Amino acid sequence: MFDTVLWYLTDYVDMTPVNNAVNWFIGLFGIETNWKFDAEHVTVINAGTIIALQLLISSLVKNTKALPTMIAGIAMGTVGMAILSISMHAWVFIAGIIIFSIGEMTAHPKFLSYVGLIAPPDKKALYQGYSFLYGVIGSGVGGILGAMMYVHFVDGLQRPGLLWFIFSMIGVVTIIGLLLYNKYLAPKTSEN
Repeated sequence: MFDTVLWYLTDYVDMTPVNNAVNWFIGLFGIETNWKFDAEHVTVINAGTIIALQLLISSLVKNTKALPTMIAGIAMGTVGMAILSISMHAWVFIAGIIIFSIGEMTAHPKFLSYVGLIAPPDKKALYQGYSFLYGVIGSGVGGILGAMMYVHFVDGLQRPGLLWFIFSMIGVVTIIGLLLYNKYLAPKTSEN
């Protein structure tokens, strides 16, 4: 996702409103600057959102069940992606990244909890270890798939909104897959 977001930002999003707002704010302190939003700042928004809000989000979800919380987090991440499809405006772009980040920090800790809940008692450590394979697989497949989709939908068809809509649909399919897995395949516990 982040490679594609960075290409999209560089090619399509005019960050002038953000640049002006940041330079105005810094100017309040008597500092003259010509700050510019670069592609690297996307990861700063993601990490900054997580740093600023993780304690709050964790306290809100600490007593919730794993599966519904994961689904809510994935849904928020999906909405964050969908927001990128509705406008190329700088502030809409930033809102999409922030909402995606909130979804990410909501879903991820409960994902680890869910893996622990569905694992047989004697294989919890094994399941927890394998649970990190999603990052390896996702980075490998996502980087290739995202690049191919970007070239086709954005460079070729000039339809970046369609790309973000498809990414959003991946989130919807993920939610449906989790619900189906939980209903038909997951070992039943009181938590899921």
